[in-house]
Amino acid sequence: MSNKKQEPEKPLNPNNLDSESELPPDADVEERFNDFWKKNGPGIFGGIAVGALIVLGIQGYQYWEVQNEEAIQEAFAETESLVDLTAFAEEHSGHPLAGVAKLSIADARFQEESFAEAGELYREAAEVLTDTPMKARALVGQGVSLIRDGAVQAGQELLEEVALDPSFLDQTRGEAAYHLAVSQWQEDDLEAARENVDLILQLEGASMWSFRASALQDRMGAAEADNAGA
Repeated sequence: MSNKKQEPEKPLNPNNLDSESELPPDADVEERFNDFWKKNGPGIFGGIAVGALIVLGIQGYQYWEVQNEEAIQEAFAETESLVDLTAFAEEHSGHPLAGVAKLSIADARFQEESFAEAGELYREAAEVLTDTPMKARALVGQGVSLIRDGAVQAGQELLEEVALDPSFLDQTRGEAAYHLAVSQWQEDDLEAARENVDLILQLEGASMWSFRASALQDRMGAAEADNAGA
């Protein structure tokens, strides 16, 4: 038999609440539980408070974003002239509505035949209107402006980029291909012009441009017949 004395068993620590508590060894679970919260409660509630502040801060920022967005939309709705649109675009630079404003200004400059300025405004609008259908619209405007300003090759390349991009709407692709075909016809590149006419006729959602492409096809055919008979 072993002569070693057995160590007296230590009282169990119910639920491992606090092994270093100053409570007597025979304290029951409720006493230990109360002692644990007395010592650790402030820290726990402090952490909860910090977490709540973070959540409230995020919600507050999101609320501010919503309010700010509504204010921008209201400001855009109140624009009535090109001067207003220009001021709006400068004040809210980078916002999608600023891109829409620049697109409208570009259209006006194009109508005034200020093609260099219009092309630059279309380019700036396209940069802001990323991942929106209006980006392609701005690129078409830029391409046509470049052609009208004498930069024919650069304009044709931009229009071709839009016409061949399946991520853009058929209507916009048809518009790009039509302007490209007209430019190519004017440059006596009849084969390329026909290819773009064929492209338009294959686009299911470009009905208006399909009609114009058919008319252009007839005009090119008639012009070729006249040249052959001359």
